[in-house]
Amino acid sequence: MSRVRPDARPPGAPGPTPQVEALKPYSVPSAGRRNALRLDFNESTVGPSPRVLERLRRLEVEDISLYPDETEARAAVARRFGLDRRTDLDLVLTSGVDEGIRLVCDCFVRAGEKVALVDPGYAMYRFYATLSGATVVDAACEEDLSFPAAALRVASAGCRLVIVGNPHNPTGAPAPPGFVEDLAAAFPEAIVLADEAYAEFAGDSSIGALGRRPNLIVARTFSKAYGLAGMRAGVLLGGREAIRWVARMRSPYAVNSIALLALVAALGDEAWMERYVTEVRAARDGLGASLRALGIATYPSAANFLVARFGDRAPALREALRRRGVLVRDRGDHPLLRGTLRIGVGTRAQAGAFLEALVPALAEEEPR
Repeated sequence: MSRVRPDARPPGAPGPTPQVEALKPYSVPSAGRRNALRLDFNESTVGPSPRVLERLRRLEVEDISLYPDETEARAAVARRFGLDRRTDLDLVLTSGVDEGIRLVCDCFVRAGEKVALVDPGYAMYRFYATLSGATVVDAACEEDLSFPAAALRVASAGCRLVIVGNPHNPTGAPAPPGFVEDLAAAFPEAIVLADEAYAEFAGDSSIGALGRRPNLIVARTFSKAYGLAGMRAGVLLGGREAIRWVARMRSPYAVNSIALLALVAALGDEAWMERYVTEVRAARDGLGASLRALGIATYPSAANFLVARFGDRAPALREALRRRGVLVRDRGDHPLLRGTLRIGVGTRAQAGAFLEALVPALAEEEPR
């Protein structure tokens, strides 16, 4: 009996564009994650400021029945990133950084133009570049998973868009200081999108360069350090000329009303975020040292996660940890990351709980 391909269409059925047909689906295993130690998706492990929940408990009918009003949230975000004192810069609120990536690709990249990416990298970069009809040019990570600055500079020549995760996901490696601005200066004909989803944990940002580089756009998220992953709130920051084109094409109601209220509340308690970031940095250093003491190789990270190499037992070890209520991410789908697990970092107490689960799991999966 002949087999039918899962994506085969019956005769006469409408077909997608070539770009959609070329997409590799991005599958998110989001079910069954509640009540576990969630170290797999790099979310906040403590949640948002209590002010967020306090504000949500005071929801009124019009908070839900009216279309979203971004006025207060835009002002709060502008203050947070210093744009309230600038007339040459602007921002666009987005439904998470993912929407920001898509907006930049759709706004600036024509079919057949080139987009430079670090490989391996965050899957949605390639997803949206492919959807825009671009040709992707890869800059391979180094064997030691350090940031491939030289390779990315070479790959960027002739590209319409260069996407730089800083720190980079999935490795956690930071770009060299000043690299993003230098790249934007070297290739003024290209849009350089700096994805700074983990910038709070790194303590470094390219936002200060925006006024000098009109082709530079910075994406920030409130999913990680601010604990609003479920709300889907992000922002694109850049020169007024570049941002006005993005603003022209996006949905006027991209960020829902509840997310806007939560965002304002979270930004009203910067001290909560700063305490959490300080705790994560301490936990990251301690967890790395503990893993190395167990003979497990780790790689330098400026983000809220670590990559650790466990070899062939990595998939089985991930399942052994899951049985103990600890979720981590297997990144072995890329040759450079084969045999690795990506471990999210939360508090020092949570890092300790992970290690308590890891030791018996290692014994259980000891090579025979």
